[in-house]
Amino acid sequence: MAEQHQAGELAPHMRQAGFTGRPDAAAAIAAAALAWLLAAPGQAALDLGTGSGDLALALLAARPGLAVTGLDFSTTNIATATARGSAARFICADYLSWQGGPFHLVVADSVLQLIEAPALQLAARLAADLVPGGVLVATVPDAVARNHALLLLRRAYRATPPATDRLALALAARLYPALPRQALADRLPYLRMLPRLFGRAELDAFAAAGLVLQGNQPWPSPSLAKPRHRLMVWRRA
Repeated sequence: MAEQHQAGELAPHMRQAGFTGRPDAAAAIAAAALAWLLAAPGQAALDLGTGSGDLALALLAARPGLAVTGLDFSTTNIATATARGSAARFICADYLSWQGGPFHLVVADSVLQLIEAPALQLAARLAADLVPGGVLVATVPDAVARNHALLLLRRAYRATPPATDRLALALAARLYPALPRQALADRLPYLRMLPRLFGRAELDAFAAAGLVLQGNQPWPSPSLAKPRHRLMVWRRA
């Protein structure tokens, strides 16, 4: 598990990068999330870690009446998302210190594992941001042997000089020729991160916070370097 810093802080590597979104993946996650939310007037959704806004826009496209807020700590990401022009509201803030809920739906695509706060604190904050019966949908890396092995490799990679990133980018470009080079470069900081893996301790913390696990299924990964993820769904009791 990543070294703990001030609650709500994310690794410096993340703060230094803006991440290019993937609209196709965003649409798939939006569809999976909205399947758990019955359509009704006056509903609000939070896209936690919105990046350049792809998931927020996908939620709006699938359900135009939804009031969508996209939250991200990166000023660059929020400026990019805002410039795209939409009915979504984009806010630059650190999640644990931000006050903006509650929501009927919170969606977090590969984000929860990067928030370096104790699992109980994170779970309590997420529960507080949901209305009773509200839904949290998140893709998270699970605590399987492959992911533990990837974390060991990342610990070794963190010890290498920054020049190693150029070699990694060249290799990624050969492995994934269809992806834009900038999109690959945007993801290099992930290689130097040690994300939280969601295992029994995390699931117990979420349950203790009143978040009842409703769904748990494998979720495809776009990269061999990315830990294996699952799509997990919790409902606030």
